[in-house]
Amino acid sequence: MIRIDAPRAALALAALLALLASLPASAHEPPFTAEFDRERCTFTTVGSHPYFPLWPGLVLHLEGEEEDEGETIEIEAFNSVLAETELVDGVLTRVYEERELEDGELVEVSRNFFAVCRETGDVWYFGEDVDDYEDGEIVGHGGAWRSGIDGAEAGVIMPGSPLLGARYFNEIAPGIALDQGEVVDLDATLEVPAGTFEQVMYVVETSPLDGEGAISEKWYGRGIGYIKDDALELVEVEYPDCLPDATTHCLDQGRFRVTAEWRDFQGASGDGQAILGSADSGEFWFFAPDNTELLVKVLDACDFPGGANYWVFAAGLTNVEVTLTVTDTAADETRVYVNPLGAPFAPILDTTAFATCP
Repeated sequence: MIRIDAPRAALALAALLALLASLPASAHEPPFTAEFDRERCTFTTVGSHPYFPLWPGLVLHLEGEEEDEGETIEIEAFNSVLAETELVDGVLTRVYEERELEDGELVEVSRNFFAVCRETGDVWYFGEDVDDYEDGEIVGHGGAWRSGIDGAEAGVIMPGSPLLGARYFNEIAPGIALDQGEVVDLDATLEVPAGTFEQVMYVVETSPLDGEGAISEKWYGRGIGYIKDDALELVEVEYPDCLPDATTHCLDQGRFRVTAEWRDFQGASGDGQAILGSADSGEFWFFAPDNTELLVKVLDACDFPGGANYWVFAAGLTNVEVTLTVTDTAADETRVYVNPLGAPFAPILDTTAFATCP
């Protein structure tokens, strides 16, 4: 492989993007966005985007058929949000594994690297490692790229607020991967083996590296992600034990379910609203979305000297009654912490919370 020095690669990428942006486009076909203002983003490895959730433990099973020289090939894919992270181009990313089979034989394993911009909700694509298989042996790495190497830059796989007609680059790796998506529909209905889905997002992908007219079609279901990927259709969904929602954080790679309840001096009560979650920590608000009341962190200290536990830390900016509930979904054990009404929230530093290490 020929490697290009960083300055030359950057100039080449800038020239390529300028060329693509200058190509003729009608009023109905604006250029594809290739600059996403990375500097404004604080990235996290988990997210609840309605069309592209990054929940560790989520597995999508898809099946379909393709024709090859008159022969029908049974194709299959297992897409998994792994409990693994990878540092790519200075950003900690979530590993999203895709395993593809043809007639039951493994043909490709790709490890995609995604991260969520907390400020915008965009799901960024920082690259992929690819292993191509033949007869059980790795024979190549076609299409592999990483942001920050040989002029490649991160793209966006899913906008935080998808708009009809939005056009954007998924991958920006000159000469390797320049996939770009266009949002064609946000209210489609699609029937696949797993069921009938409404409010489906339909995206058409193209690439300047492919021949004219070559497209890839993607359909995204709410709360799932891919429900159809070209000929592949969703057959089954395996959900993780902890599902984040408006009142629930799933911390430490999705293993620990965390909720909070409050009661004030007038006797009113409610559930804490979950905001700003990351892999290990999350915040709750009680009375106003811009007023964080509680910060919770679950830390894997299993490998720490003298650790062998999962730790629970919490800090509050309140004197109302708070009931914090943390559940280890793998071991089915729960810890409950209560802050009395009228008492300033006492920090929780529980380094023996869960003796449930593997």
